[in-house]
Amino acid sequence: MSSNTSTIFQSTINNFLDTKHTVREFKEVELIQNAVEIHSNNFLDFIDGILKSPLWIQWDFQNNPLKQLALDLAAEIDRLSTLHPEPAFHSRRHFMDVCMMLSYLLMQQERWCDQSQLTSPWYACKEEKWLLLIAAISHDLGHPGLINKKPYELEKGSLDLLDTFLSQSMHLEIGISDVLGQISPWILATDHAYYKALLEKVSKESRSHVDCMSMLLVEADLASSVLPNHGFTLAQRLAEEWRINYPEKSMALTTHAGYLQFLKSLSFVSPQSIEARIPQALQITLSTHP
Repeated sequence: MSSNTSTIFQSTINNFLDTKHTVREFKEVELIQNAVEIHSNNFLDFIDGILKSPLWIQWDFQNNPLKQLALDLAAEIDRLSTLHPEPAFHSRRHFMDVCMMLSYLLMQQERWCDQSQLTSPWYACKEEKWLLLIAAISHDLGHPGLINKKPYELEKGSLDLLDTFLSQSMHLEIGISDVLGQISPWILATDHAYYKALLEKVSKESRSHVDCMSMLLVEADLASSVLPNHGFTLAQRLAEEWRINYPEKSMALTTHAGYLQFLKSLSFVSPQSIEARIPQALQITLSTHP
């Protein structure tokens, strides 16, 4: 990335991830997603960019080992992308989408002033925000563009790759078991086959903190798909990814009807998504693609 392009890209990210303006118009959210795709030559540039934003600088803490881990993981994902062609959907562009939407959702906590909200199972502390970012970076690590044949198959594969990376890296001071222990249930929850079950769990008064953090990651994983314009583009990428191995599923997604059927199965229930008006974005998209 040239110096001028890098400056423009950083300015775009800084303007979006600015806690003075936590809620954005949907067009602004789509514009930042498009800018990320245009200006990010690689995943490392992107992660470096969001970590230099006012938001993540504010969330940094002394001797934070997860910051360098995020950068190193991004570099590893860039390296892996040179070894095999990336899937049409589950590529670095998807990782960028998820990390940006996770940042945007977590930014909504800056509006929380009521102490009761700070003790809510939905509340992510500083360290959990960084762990959620690590989970967003690695949740589809090594994704082959296939669908699970058995429960959590691809998610476990990503966790195995992450475990190997942590074991072979210089991040032993973090505590591999601690990191994997916390983010494993969150990453496993991104298996869409268990989305409805998770939705039922977090809709109860007895919802657990682990389930709420899992749903935050899941909602970040899905949020871009409901945006009025960007969402259908993403659906077409997934259709292309499935074209060879799952032609019927691929064909269904190429139509507005198939895309809308998927959208109708979604609900965004976290306080962060509600603050960001993601449910409204979903309803707008449903009404725009009758």
